[in-house]
Amino acid sequence: MLRELLKIARGVVDEAEVYESETDRAEVKFRQGKLHSVETKLSHGWGLRVIDKGRLGFASSTNPGRHEELVAAAKAAADYGRQVKFHLPKSEDLPVVGIFENRVMLVSTARMQEWGRDLVEAMAARVPELKLDINFHRVYREVRIVNTSGLEVDFARAEFGVWVTGLLVDEGIYSFDDYVNLSDGRQFPLEELVERMHLLVKLARSRVEVKTGDYPVIVMPIALGELLFPLEVGVNGRQREKRVSPLLGQENKQVLSEKLTIVDNPLRNFGLNSAPFDGEGVPSRRNVLFARGVFRGFIFDIATASACGTNSTGSALRDYTSLPAPGITNIELDPGDAELERVLREIKEGLLVYAFIGGGQSNVLAGEVALNVSCGFKVEKGEVVGRVKDLSIAGNVYDFFQRVAAVGSTQRDLGNAFLPFVFFSSMKVAAKG
Repeated sequence: MLRELLKIARGVVDEAEVYESETDRAEVKFRQGKLHSVETKLSHGWGLRVIDKGRLGFASSTNPGRHEELVAAAKAAADYGRQVKFHLPKSEDLPVVGIFENRVMLVSTARMQEWGRDLVEAMAARVPELKLDINFHRVYREVRIVNTSGLEVDFARAEFGVWVTGLLVDEGIYSFDDYVNLSDGRQFPLEELVERMHLLVKLARSRVEVKTGDYPVIVMPIALGELLFPLEVGVNGRQREKRVSPLLGQENKQVLSEKLTIVDNPLRNFGLNSAPFDGEGVPSRRNVLFARGVFRGFIFDIATASACGTNSTGSALRDYTSLPAPGITNIELDPGDAELERVLREIKEGLLVYAFIGGGQSNVLAGEVALNVSCGFKVEKGEVVGRVKDLSIAGNVYDFFQRVAAVGSTQRDLGNAFLPFVFFSSMKVAAKG
């Protein structure tokens, strides 16, 4: 259908691009330790972007037999669309990246159920009162793009991971999350998961109080993503185009601690968002956002790059239902040289945070956050002494990331984020009540 659709569009508009996406999803869910659902879903659709007389139009469809209607809809949208000054990209050499492992597709939903039951039984043997929610999620995805500039590219990707949430009712509700990226075809790491979750349960057996104040805080990888999100918003080329990013005019200036190098890397093997090209067919590349704390630049798709007088960074994200927009693929924070045990020994009184949940009102664009600690522990004299409750951390992430005392030596694979722990010398902590 791609070439037929492009052929029809070529005779009607000045430039045209067809984006085709086909996905096969399989999901197995456990709730409270019991099998909840087994679902499979197929989707297939086409998005047609056109430029006609300098105006942009777009339409999408899941019906493969309505070529003329789709072209007419995109042409009608272009008649009243916004003016653009860019052209669709030409073909270029593409990088090589590992995104498909056949062993992933050989894992049946029956095998996922077996793994889920094994995990429930193993944790029940150690902590009978712990309830587990488990979500296996696998996607086989094919993407194809053709345009009137001669571009014709495609890829096939297998994405596979499992999220686990543990729930413990013990003087209140205590929950924690874990994740394993299985996209590289590895075996389900049952023992590794059990050991990690059992450790968190043991640490949580004691409850301790923390008073409002400034404390040194170790933020573990899953929690760290919440603090990185405002930076991801700030580096987005759309905010540069609107001139609302706090990073405007900060290129090549020291913005964060020199201990931090942060990268958007769509070329990470078996990252959930890895691909040889972006949502417009532009070759993917590793974009350094902050190099030793120095801001290196924004990420752009073709449209935002054109509006800002620069070039695309290969950062367009999309599905067949939408126009491209710049976005982060796989966020990476380069590891440092710190070991968790050594950092803990240095803390006289502080916090170890495994997970946040959203708190009150905050201005994410400006870097402001207000986060509740959903899984955290107090550290006294170098030892974890118990879990904390009803704590929140608020402030500006640009300030937080200037107060980095150490960065962990090992990255954790979270699928679309590859992060170590970060030790902040001081954070403002508020206790409720």
